Amino acid sequence: MSGPAARRDPTGSPGAVPPPDERIGGLGTEGVRPELGELDRLTSIELVELMCADTRRVPDALVQAVPDLALAVDAIVAGLEAGGRLVYVGAGTAGRIGMLDAAEAGPTFNAPPGQVVAVLAGGSDAFAAPAENAEDDAAAGAVALRAIDVGPSDAVVGISASGRTPYVLGALAEAKARGATTVGVACNPATPLGTVADVAIEIPVGPEVIAGSTRLNAGTAQKVVVNVLSTASMVRLGKTFGNLMVDVRATNEKLRDRAVRIVMAITATTADVARAALERAGWQPKVASLLVMRGLDVAGAEELLAASAGRLRVALDSPVPNAPTTRPGGGGTRRVRRLGVAGAVVGGVLVGGDVAIESDEVVAVGLAGGGSGIAAPGLVDLQVNGYAGVDALTGTHEELEEMSLALLRVGVVAFQPTLITAEPTQTVDAIGRLDLLRRRPGRGARILGVHLEGPFLSRRRPGTHPLEWLRAPDPGLLSRLLAAGRVTMVTLAPELPGSLELIEACRRHGVVVALGHSAATAEEARAAFDAGASAVTHLFNAMEPLSARAPGLAAAALTRPGVAVQLIADGRHVSDDMVRLAFAAAGRRCSLVSDVLSAGGSPEGPAHLGEVAVEVRGGLARRADGTIAGAVAPLPVGLARLVALGLPLEIAVQAVTERPGRLAGDPVAGRLLPGSRADLVVLDDAGVVRRVLFEGNEVEPG
Repeated sequence: MSGPAARRDPTGSPGAVPPPDERIGGLGTEGVRPELGELDRLTSIELVELMCADTRRVPDALVQAVPDLALAVDAIVAGLEAGGRLVYVGAGTAGRIGMLDAAEAGPTFNAPPGQVVAVLAGGSDAFAAPAENAEDDAAAGAVALRAIDVGPSDAVVGISASGRTPYVLGALAEAKARGATTVGVACNPATPLGTVADVAIEIPVGPEVIAGSTRLNAGTAQKVVVNVLSTASMVRLGKTFGNLMVDVRATNEKLRDRAVRIVMAITATTADVARAALERAGWQPKVASLLVMRGLDVAGAEELLAASAGRLRVALDSPVPNAPTTRPGGGGTRRVRRLGVAGAVVGGVLVGGDVAIESDEVVAVGLAGGGSGIAAPGLVDLQVNGYAGVDALTGTHEELEEMSLALLRVGVVAFQPTLITAEPTQTVDAIGRLDLLRRRPGRGARILGVHLEGPFLSRRRPGTHPLEWLRAPDPGLLSRLLAAGRVTMVTLAPELPGSLELIEACRRHGVVVALGHSAATAEEARAAFDAGASAVTHLFNAMEPLSARAPGLAAAALTRPGVAVQLIADGRHVSDDMVRLAFAAAGRRCSLVSDVLSAGGSPEGPAHLGEVAVEVRGGLARRADGTIAGAVAPLPVGLARLVALGLPLEIAVQAVTERPGRLAGDPVAGRLLPGSRADLVVLDDAGVVRRVLFEGNEVEPG
């Protein structure tokens, strides 16, 4: 059988490739802009001004895709570290963009031949002589992926402005069947490509100046995306030192001059010394830098670089066990120490070997030798109502300092104190106290900023929030609250009139908006995400349940690329199966919060959540009417439960470190890399915290 009827859908079953009668004209990139009906009458200067101004829509569209771009980079890096490849697949303009990026990877980053490759519909000859009909052949896309023997370590990036190109869909289906990680890059929302891919990067740039000419804004957006994917991945792989191209291939005089300047910048030496070192090193800037900084010969420098997985910073910082080492920067001789661990979770990847720290900084990972346990970033909790007998709303400065110290002792190194809905003046005062502790930190975990869980919440889904203090969206009240101190997150109900305006106001102030305590429909939730809401507070709790015909906020969040999904995994708030469902549907976007209250870390009995009296019995806090009121288990309990549910340790760790840190916009929290701050935990195989280090110092256990 041949022709369109023979094409397979991305999953291998007939029918999912869009049929001929499904009009492409409905796509945003195919739209016709009525205001440009006189385009052909414009002068040259008018045309140029119009087209240059129109490209400004691209950055705005790209900003919305940042979380998914980061997820794709993580996946690409993991595959490349495992010996896999970055494979671009596309047709027409999109395919040529992939080919261009693949061609640039070698000279820019010294990527080995075949590490970054591109597959173009119609073959490489179609780069210069377009074969536009080739894009309609889904089977050819699958054949092309089989021809290069795509496997589980590869990351395959399908590029299609429409998001429905059959050749690309067929290629990604084949890649998934062969175990590869798949990324879809499209310029329309909710595309078939986004549905098929493990990570969907959708940049809806809207109609073009010339209707349907997707080599314009769509092509620009796609080029930026592939630039970001390859460049960020190469940076993560150690192909740069800072922002210096230390793996540049110095094949001409311009590039040799650049190499000299790079070595000079790293080693603080003269041009003559740098050039001499480069000549000895065969014009390899990494090796030359080690010759200057470590006094090694070429063979020794190459051996040290190989032991450091090609990362110059790790090689420069590599310590000799139990001996001092000299680090760049004029600091003289300093002592480093090892943690004695068997491995570490580094950027979401489990790396074997020991970790070394110097003072408050991680200086090396993956060192030979080691011991037991797995080092991981310190935990980041974005919902802490209180802990150790202290309530975030009512605690004094001294009590809040003790609360942060108690959190640190169990492994939480950074957190967002969360304020339950209360009388506005009380909330303003609490924000001020917490902000003072943030600005003048004591001995405990760092405060990232305040999370306001209210007062703009639904009366149908209030949870423990006092009804008398719930408010309709009020820009004036929001401004008053934001002015009281650093607020980093606001939870609101998107169905309330005026909520979209509040979302936009929060975005202007750099505040993350999470949806929660809501009876919103899926349509209302999607409108809020379109307006800029980017997270969901404790998925499944305090919202309408999932239903076949009324999916609600939960389903909208699970199916919306880029939305951060937060869950309480204490075994009480959400069933194990629902936790598994969330991670199966949106695992790369899922993170945990504790929702812990003052009763956490304290004996059972009477307690408070703000001004609300609760009773703790059997590990569960309830209001007098039986309503569950927050949690009593701190975040490390959730981490261990994820591991017990069968999630790989590195995935579980990301859900309590890197992802919440990224959502909070903190450049330090949740990271373990050479050069990052030594706020760490050491875990056993079950994900239980056994040691805590804060700023490089051992913390007394809680």
